[in-house]
Amino acid sequence: MNFLLLAAILAPLTAAAQADVIPDSMKTDAHAVVRELKETLTLTAPGKATFTYHSVVTLLDDKDRSDLTFAATSTSFVRLEDADVQVFDAGGAPLQHIRKKEMSQSAFGEGLVSDGMTTYYSVTAPTYPLTIQIDFTLSYKGIVNLPGFTLNHYHRSIMDASYTVTLGPGMGIRYQSHLLDLAPAISADGRVYTWKTGGIRAARVETGAPSDDVSQVYLAPNTFELGGLPGDMSTWAAFGKWIYELNKDTYTLPESSKAFYRDMVQGETTDAGKARILYRYLQQNFRYVAIELGIGGLKSFPASFTETNKYGDCKSLSTYMRACLEAVGVRSLTALINGGIHLAPVDPRFPRNAFNHEILCIPRQPDSIWLECTSKQTDFGVLGTFTENRNALLITEHGGVLVRTPSSTPTENCTVSHTTLTLSQDGSGKSQATLLTRGEAKRALLYGFKESDRDSRKKFLSDYMDYPEATDIDVRMGAPDSLEFPVDIDAHFEKVPDFISGGKMFLNPHLTHIWKGRLPGAQHREFDYWFNYPFSIRDTTCYVLPAGFTLDQLPKAKTLSCGYAHYASAYWFDPTRGTVYSCATLTLDSMDIPPRDLDDVRRFFDRVTQDDAEKIVIAKP
Repeated sequence: MNFLLLAAILAPLTAAAQADVIPDSMKTDAHAVVRELKETLTLTAPGKATFTYHSVVTLLDDKDRSDLTFAATSTSFVRLEDADVQVFDAGGAPLQHIRKKEMSQSAFGEGLVSDGMTTYYSVTAPTYPLTIQIDFTLSYKGIVNLPGFTLNHYHRSIMDASYTVTLGPGMGIRYQSHLLDLAPAISADGRVYTWKTGGIRAARVETGAPSDDVSQVYLAPNTFELGGLPGDMSTWAAFGKWIYELNKDTYTLPESSKAFYRDMVQGETTDAGKARILYRYLQQNFRYVAIELGIGGLKSFPASFTETNKYGDCKSLSTYMRACLEAVGVRSLTALINGGIHLAPVDPRFPRNAFNHEILCIPRQPDSIWLECTSKQTDFGVLGTFTENRNALLITEHGGVLVRTPSSTPTENCTVSHTTLTLSQDGSGKSQATLLTRGEAKRALLYGFKESDRDSRKKFLSDYMDYPEATDIDVRMGAPDSLEFPVDIDAHFEKVPDFISGGKMFLNPHLTHIWKGRLPGAQHREFDYWFNYPFSIRDTTCYVLPAGFTLDQLPKAKTLSCGYAHYASAYWFDPTRGTVYSCATLTLDSMDIPPRDLDDVRRFFDRVTQDDAEKIVIAKP
């Protein structure tokens, strides 16, 4: 009887884990199939909630390994109550069963996160297909971010999925569908919301699409509580006011420290000048730690703590900088923002805590000054691709104010290079290059040349800058805090020409390619294509010909344009000096390309690549 009962219990689970019962339509373009996804969220009070998760996922191959690892974090505000991972083979037979007590645990936060603990387990896949069932429960004692209903269908199909929210007395939520049309069923008493969907076929990843292009339902509370402080998230103003009240006791420094900073800026009369001095001091003396310090990752450590320890997360460093500026009479405001590459701005119509980063703003007319306090390389008043062109929530004593951060321009992300390449008759040569870079181009060089050994720098020149294989290099950098960062590069090459034939040398127009790579096509595309940033590249290359050589063939000048970028090239020969010149300029004015224009932009860059592949031919008569 007991065996019959056990068989009856296991039969449905075994059937659900069998890979051969998955319809073929669900396998097309899929590396994984979500057989079942069931999530529940119970909000019993503003500061109390329980979340349960259940999924059954079949991995068809080894290209989607996300479900092979389970990890959950616990703090003083959220606790992992239970966790269970089961693994089945292609026929549905059980292979592994791992319970919470058998999983590994490690503390995180360097002792600065109260009760910070990660529980994790990794499954070793013996073969494919493989089915994994994951179950876990989280309990919250203070909650600001409500888990959303995420339906990631990139190379994974979803057969059946549901999300249920149950509200306690007096509780309310708001919801917003993102990239899907899915409304909840709401109970008659308005306390139970259920979203159900299924039959979602796998989609292919679109190269260059926004990072937040996953279909999901966002959830946000009307009221909440964290760290004993009740809050209201129904408006940006109310949420920002709560953040201010949570952090207002962290903005002060001791009088001795204030005097130190006043002495530091003595003689400087402008707010911008004072801020520039203090920002340089911050970059030179403090380091960023990538952990969420403070209450729920939302409260900063005091400015005095950061000053003493010389490190902090984004909140603590921004708070410290705010206190320093206040000490010298400059008003500034911390600002919450969603940081990342290719992220769309937070929707102003739906107040929620969609932020993962904090920066600083010095309000002034006509343009405010924005400071990224976590970077040692970012220029004063520059944000960069991580936070530019987003909606930031300024934290004021009167409440939150949503404002737009500035966008960079091509001239702010520019590279200007001049290279003289002296050729020898055997095709070897030496080059002397001078680069002036700004913005993202400057940050790339600072990062690439941070290692001083020649092998590391040669690898960076080859991998990132597309330099030919050099036998020897010498890199000399100017002052990192200069707006236009100068770099001189001397190199020796055993072979400069692309190839040599019949006494002729076939030379590339430039030592490095102006543009390399190909954009995707627009067919069946849903999302815009995003470049990393607008940019401007200008290169002049001068070939000093070997003795006895002269020009045989020169490419024709080109002028190209599309609605988003333009390009021009020119070539000329100076017979009196025995030198050949190649000059090209490529500018991308806009980084966001709608699908309707993508083919036109792709053809433009293909033509740039073709011009860049033309050859300068020199010969010995």
